[in-house]
Amino acid sequence: MNEPLSTACKQGLSSPQTESLPHYCQRWARQVVQSLYAAQFDAHWRENAIQTGFALANAGLSVPLTQGSTVADLLYKLRGSGGAGHVGIRIDGNRVAENSSVHWDGHDARGIRTMKEFGHFDLIIRLPLPTAQQIAVWTIKTNKERARLAERADV
Repeated sequence: MNEPLSTACKQGLSSPQTESLPHYCQRWARQVVQSLYAAQFDAHWRENAIQTGFALANAGLSVPLTQGSTVADLLYKLRGSGGAGHVGIRIDGNRVAENSSVHWDGHDARGIRTMKEFGHFDLIIRLPLPTAQQIAVWTIKTNKERARLAERADV
């Protein structure tokens, strides 16, 4: 289980560093992954969720659907969503964090659905555990972001 990515994902639901507009699930997922792994997987990100899902699978990061998903897996829907597909990231329990128009309230499309609400997915991508150095850098960035937000709140 990739707890660091799950934690980064939960933080990405409210971070000003991640996409909040609807129809940008791919951008949001990329920003969450980059917040922890930096540029490690940049060569695999493509124009839309379908293309990225296939690129990550071709890189050997897919898990058979019969194995089931676990926390921090990227779950790809390869049909629908206007032909671009959809991606969410499984977090604790049976919940999926995502950027989706189903959450759009006029200012933010990021949110959480149950696995049942998220529905069928076609591809599971499981990223390797981040290195100790990646976790350390991510922790420093996260603490700096929290300090900036606290300063703004005090003003």
